[in-house]
Amino acid sequence: MKWNTLYSNRIDSMGHSDVAEMLKLAEQPEVISFAGGLPDPATFLLEEIKETFKEVLDQRGRTALGYGPTVGVTPFREWLAEHMTQSGRPSKVDECLVTTGGIAALDLICKVLLDPGDIAIVGEPAYLAALHVIKSYQGRFAGVPLDDKGMQPDYLKATLEDLQRESLRPKFIYLVPSFQNPSGVTISENRRKRIIEIAGEYDVPIIEDAAYRDLRFEGQAPPLFASLDPQNVIHINTFSKILNPGVRIGWVTAPQDLIETLALAKQGQDQCSTTIGQYVALAFASKGLIERQKSRAVEIYRRKRDAMLAALENYFPKSAHWTKPHGGFYTWVTLPKGIDTEALLPRSIEEVSVAYGAGPSFYHNRSGKEHMRLCYSYVPDSEIEEGIRRLAHLVSEVLNNTN
Repeated sequence: MKWNTLYSNRIDSMGHSDVAEMLKLAEQPEVISFAGGLPDPATFLLEEIKETFKEVLDQRGRTALGYGPTVGVTPFREWLAEHMTQSGRPSKVDECLVTTGGIAALDLICKVLLDPGDIAIVGEPAYLAALHVIKSYQGRFAGVPLDDKGMQPDYLKATLEDLQRESLRPKFIYLVPSFQNPSGVTISENRRKRIIEIAGEYDVPIIEDAAYRDLRFEGQAPPLFASLDPQNVIHINTFSKILNPGVRIGWVTAPQDLIETLALAKQGQDQCSTTIGQYVALAFASKGLIERQKSRAVEIYRRKRDAMLAALENYFPKSAHWTKPHGGFYTWVTLPKGIDTEALLPRSIEEVSVAYGAGPSFYHNRSGKEHMRLCYSYVPDSEIEEGIRRLAHLVSEVLNNTN
């Protein structure tokens, strides 16, 4: 069977498989990989997880192993509603939907909102898995550039004006406001308010992806977009960074009528999210273990961030610059024009055994060739300086040859 003769048109629109390739690189022991945005397993409270699974099975029995409601089990949704309320977005249970991870939440939203050819506004560089999801629904993109304070409101307004002149209404604005993937930057409170004001002026909802918000190393957290405009902001989040990816739990908080429609769409996605995962996440949170693990994770990731920034300062050429994140997993490096990080990546793997995220993966039009994403979260502490030293040597060699 020639399967490619049966593929739908949407497969062509998906383009590159950057996510899968980056995850593969993380599995190669001989490669120091700054590519995959994975949590450090050392942050996981393994013994506590074992105990919690046992407690859930002892208390819930076979119920924890069965199917659950499409929207999620009620006690867990009650916890989510309270958690969102404490985070500044007053929420009812019926405004919370459990999903199979954060990217599944975005997939559901796109399933409900996007028709082929519809436009999504993204801050660029953008989360590459989000680009992939939007492409899978044959959406089109309008990119708004980021600076070291996140999405630039003036460029957003200009983009919306241009689309309005063409009688085009984008379906949503997608943002990772805190410690953005891939750039590591955070949108300030004033900018958040201005972006909400502009979005309201053009009647465009905002999708707020808060996956990294809880991993703050220093400073005061700005308010959630969802707390500033609960009716027009769709908040998505995940337990992958604060518990572990293995439980496959995320959620959406949004107005009830949208949640009901998302639940209808979810029946055709996975019917329901993992029942035992929800009960485990609930028990973990109720015992204060989420907070304990977050503290442990922040300590580990802060140390790794510091090591990476110090190594970049020591080894990278002065013509390069990079972001200095206050949390999350990533820093974003900008090299002089003329360097193609996508073309350089195979050489980096083969010659110096170092992998990174090439800039074009994070732009809908494959631009950004002079950029690279470096993830410090997964690589062992002992390898960060050596990996940056090797990569810096290769970059300097290419720059010298270019000049």
